[in-house]
Amino acid sequence: MQDTETRTRILTAALDCFLERGVQRTTVEQVRKRAGVSNGSFFHHFPNKQDLAEAVYLQGLEQHQAELLAVLTPQLGLRAGIEEVVHRHLGWMAEHPRHATFLLAPPDWIAPGDAPQIASSSRGFFHSVARWLREHGWAGTPALTIVIAIWTGPAQEYARHRLLGSAERTEDAAPVLAQAAWMALKPLLSTTAQEDSR
Repeated sequence: MQDTETRTRILTAALDCFLERGVQRTTVEQVRKRAGVSNGSFFHHFPNKQDLAEAVYLQGLEQHQAELLAVLTPQLGLRAGIEEVVHRHLGWMAEHPRHATFLLAPPDWIAPGDAPQIASSSRGFFHSVARWLREHGWAGTPALTIVIAIWTGPAQEYARHRLLGSAERTEDAAPVLAQAAWMALKPLLSTTAQEDSR
């Protein structure tokens, strides 16, 4: 348990430092001191700063993905699922602005898409989303990447502006963006989408 708590303290301290200074200007020593851990404890968990930055990113990514997947229950109709994912996406961003900023608008660092744990998490997430869509009539076209870009892309762009302080309240934007996602995807998914307005 203590090992888990130490890792969590380091990740929290790293996120604070990365948002304040940027990843490039943050040193391992600054994170270590802020977390209140020894050199040995730090390097036991993270061999270097790149691994630490990837772990901070992965922590936020997995939390966000879990929130979205929790929405996509088999019982939920296609329209309700499409719209609820947009609401939850924006809700998570509003509730976790620090992690959201690191995911969407990091000051000086981009997560490498080929980092093994990040890539594995993303594959699992996309697989689960694809399975839910297939269960609701999606035939595999357009491609999943296109579906997700249409589905969450506008909300993600809105969230980026919101995190930078230049957009309306999430409560005002979410219903509009959710409905827009449904209207954009409805003609693309399948005949099921035409019928399912639950």
